[in-house]
Amino acid sequence: MAIQKWVGIVKMILPEKHKPGADEVIFVDVSKSKYLVPLNTDSTENDIVTNRFYLAQLLQQVSAHKNQVKYILCDVHFDIATKDDRLLIASARPVGNKFLCINSYRNNRLQKNILQLPSATATIDLQSGSVYKIPFFGRFNDTMVPYKVYYDLYHYATTTNFLATWFRGKGLSFNSQINDYYLRNKDFEEDGGYIKIGLGELVSLLRVNPGIFDQYLRNRFVLIGDFENDVHDTYLNEQAGTLILYNAYLHLQKNKELLSAWYLFVLCLFLYVIVWLQTSKTKHIYTLRVKLKFFESVTIPVNIISISILLVLFTFISSLVFGVNISIFHLILVFSVIDVVKFAVGKLEKKPG
Repeated sequence: MAIQKWVGIVKMILPEKHKPGADEVIFVDVSKSKYLVPLNTDSTENDIVTNRFYLAQLLQQVSAHKNQVKYILCDVHFDIATKDDRLLIASARPVGNKFLCINSYRNNRLQKNILQLPSATATIDLQSGSVYKIPFFGRFNDTMVPYKVYYDLYHYATTTNFLATWFRGKGLSFNSQINDYYLRNKDFEEDGGYIKIGLGELVSLLRVNPGIFDQYLRNRFVLIGDFENDVHDTYLNEQAGTLILYNAYLHLQKNKELLSAWYLFVLCLFLYVIVWLQTSKTKHIYTLRVKLKFFESVTIPVNIISISILLVLFTFISSLVFGVNISIFHLILVFSVIDVVKFAVGKLEKKPG
């Protein structure tokens, strides 16, 4: 994950070719659009949820304009009943498959939204506390949000086994992706170029000026989420959870998950070289002589073709040349198996007779 972070930093320095235009996406922030929901009859206990009345009004505006948005990703889990649920359900239905909310994992179970609206899983397993790999399907054969959005928009089905995923009509992929972060939190801050607006503010503007729809929403990908509180660590930096999901969708939309024939050839060639180096008794040692003033010269042996260096080098080539972010964990596993085999063979050779 640390190696992938440096790959990501290098990509941030290079010109960004795949970043969506500022007129293609809008972030609707719900962090300030909340209300209390009584949890008992005398309202002595309450919970805080996203204002569903405002969400319903926003969806009504979308359907009134003939659903002329690209897609609405509502990164909100509806797990508590409110008085506005019927209105929200009725407002979401006309939007059809251009609207998606989320499910989550709780107590090692899949908890779907109680409104039975179109949804997919947004809970991602962490690695060392950070978002790293994002699968296409979850623990319970449930569909993850990025692939569900991709399927709704482009209808590419998949066939999956324990080794790889086949996108029908497109190509082969690993079973999970390590996506780049084209859009980041700073892009939606002041002078970032991208629009972030509060849910309540947007609804108020749409009430008084219908032209706001054309300015802010028409033909855009609408991201609805909590920009302030729903923030997670990734292998690169901190990102709003909604942006993590959207960037994972962009990874699919730009075909970054696919493995080209050239890439598979280079990968096989690399594995062959690594296996040969691991099993070969040839050493590639370069003697580096260092002479410091007032000190005796020091000789430092350096392995100029070390496995670690080759792994790092291949990670950079894989990402920068082929656009494939690969985890070296599986490659390290291959080398570990080779070491075990070498150890076993060595033990057998030492046996008498």
